[in-house]
Amino acid sequence: MSDCLHCEINQLVEDRMKAGSADLGDLASRVIESLADLILLAPENEQAQLISYVISDLGQTLLEKSGAVEGGSNATH
Repeated sequence: MSDCLHCEINQLVEDRMKAGSADLGDLASRVIESLADLILLAPENEQAQLISYVISDLGQTLLEKSGAVEGGSNATH
């Protein structure tokens, strides 16, 4: 496994897709469930702010990766 969590997650998703055992909706739901578990690890008084950050970062990352905007992505690669 890699030291990059992003790469490890993407590899797991890719492996499931190649195996033909999962659809995109199901995979997205599972990733979201893990994200919810991660958010719940934060102190309760910080969870709403973390959710806001996650939604904002998701939108920005989608725009950058789709080429809709140029920008300093915070992605490592």
